[in-house]
Amino acid sequence: MTRPNTTLTQQDLRLYKSQRNTDTTDGGGQMTSQPLTGKPNELFPPVSDWAKRNGQVNARLIYCAVLKPMAAALWGAHVIVSEPPQSEFVSFLMFAADYYGQERKSAMARVEAYATPASRSTLILLNTQWKGSRTITAYQRVDEKLPVVGSRYCLQYLDEKKQKTFAYFRVADVKNEIRTYTDQQGEFQRMWVNLEIQDALERDFDGVEYPSRYGERGDVLILETQIADSGKYYGISGLREPINVGDVQIKINKLYEKLVPTSVIEKTHADDFAGGKKLWVRTAPRRLVAHVGWVADGSVYLNTSVLPASVELSGWADDGSGSLKRDGEILTIDYEKGVISGIKNLNIGQIYAVPATLFAHHAYSAVINIDQTNIGNAFVTEPLRPRPAHGSVSVAFLSQKIWYFLHDNGDFKLRDSSGEQRGQVSDNGTVSMTLPVIPDDDSQIAIFWSPIDFYKTFDGSEAGVAVAPKIASSVYCFPEKPKTHLKPNSIRLTWLEGSETRNASDNNGKLIGSTTGYVNYVEGQMYPKTLNAAEVRLQAEQYIGSAESQILAVEDGDWMVIRTEKTIQRGTLSINLPLARREATSTEIVNNTPSSPRYYHFTSY
Repeated sequence: MTRPNTTLTQQDLRLYKSQRNTDTTDGGGQMTSQPLTGKPNELFPPVSDWAKRNGQVNARLIYCAVLKPMAAALWGAHVIVSEPPQSEFVSFLMFAADYYGQERKSAMARVEAYATPASRSTLILLNTQWKGSRTITAYQRVDEKLPVVGSRYCLQYLDEKKQKTFAYFRVADVKNEIRTYTDQQGEFQRMWVNLEIQDALERDFDGVEYPSRYGERGDVLILETQIADSGKYYGISGLREPINVGDVQIKINKLYEKLVPTSVIEKTHADDFAGGKKLWVRTAPRRLVAHVGWVADGSVYLNTSVLPASVELSGWADDGSGSLKRDGEILTIDYEKGVISGIKNLNIGQIYAVPATLFAHHAYSAVINIDQTNIGNAFVTEPLRPRPAHGSVSVAFLSQKIWYFLHDNGDFKLRDSSGEQRGQVSDNGTVSMTLPVIPDDDSQIAIFWSPIDFYKTFDGSEAGVAVAPKIASSVYCFPEKPKTHLKPNSIRLTWLEGSETRNASDNNGKLIGSTTGYVNYVEGQMYPKTLNAAEVRLQAEQYIGSAESQILAVEDGDWMVIRTEKTIQRGTLSINLPLARREATSTEIVNNTPSSPRYYHFTSY
């Protein structure tokens, strides 16, 4: 078979500009006779810093043609993106126009239609959302599921021509809390939701001024979206590994490319540990934290901050997320402040909980690598070391290039953003999880936690266990390092009290002068009763001879007599008397120790 040839060469294949090489709504248009030469910024403008930070789409319509005065067949012509962008903030994609002379407004409508509006969401827009804002405030019923980070919604509104128009947004973060509102029928509760979005709003959106018991919506609706296969797009990605003859698998740097612009969001954190995470440290075993012996209304204050999910109130369940629930009723609880709110004519009685305190600590991290050998939903880690504290464990992973997060509220149970349990942490630090979606191949599951082993009771026991009380002496003595065997009546003390100089001395074992108290000459310590000074000067004479220690017999009787047969220097005698005890109502000896000492101890010089 003879292979057909063409008289056309590669140099005859050219790219031609359209009429309007701009990003205006009428950009594009019909083909011109002006070919592209390859000069810098000939087709697209330079990428500005503003565009890198806030996101921008440049669209150009070009024509691939052969302008040559001859009738020749053209076989095998194609168009590709041959080089990837050098900047990580820039993406190149190419798609076929719908018709000759298409303008930008029409082309971009199809690009943006990859996500189409679906049904109404459970969210109701609350108050005015201002142009340029990256947050959207809404509310919903308490028992409805919260939005998931990475999900895409749209705001439906009427434009100046009363036509339905849609503004799309993607959820970057979700904050929520149960709030109590009031209308003519009384109080009711709704879930207040604050959505952080990736791109700033391009106009103002007016929501309802105040939540409604019946869910009345305003003119702007929050709709869910669904993915629509609206077109095919072509791009380029580099090889991760070289391709060899016989290979049946190709590995590239990335499979997905950005179709819509994304913006860079900066957050400011003040008074926080670098990479720090909050953790709950138990301060005592479970105990009674409140006793309300009357019908309560409003709020109840606990006598301590408490560990999430540990509050025990008869008939109510603590979900660990700040709510006590019973048969559709909900009370809110601030664990850190120890306040239960939303109470309406309830007989509370006794409330038990685990006392705890919230603290910030630097975080540890570990990862699970995902590949074809372990991809799935269920994962179990080895025990985390150091052991994690309650409320400090977080899990993050990617699925379809969307981030998902699991958090431990303080009860060692991992929950997703909707509050559904997806795993748990054992006391020894083992993390087991069942993910709501399958993570991406060649990605990682990241686990973050803060340690509990650094926190102990004052006697070195595990944090949160009961500590046996110890008797604390209120008697003050000094100096910290005493000079033993001081000579009586040789001590002189000097100190400043304010700007006044104070003095004291000893007199037969007692302190006299500007303070009172007594002296232990053998141990070399003073026990003042009234002394207020940061520094005290001590002068005294000291025995320098060697001390003697003997065990001697005792002559019992009305008086105990000890005979040393040696002269004892004043202030040096120290006697060790092992005493027995008797019951108060009889003379019967309680133990076998004699009533009188069998020996004594003394020192002499």
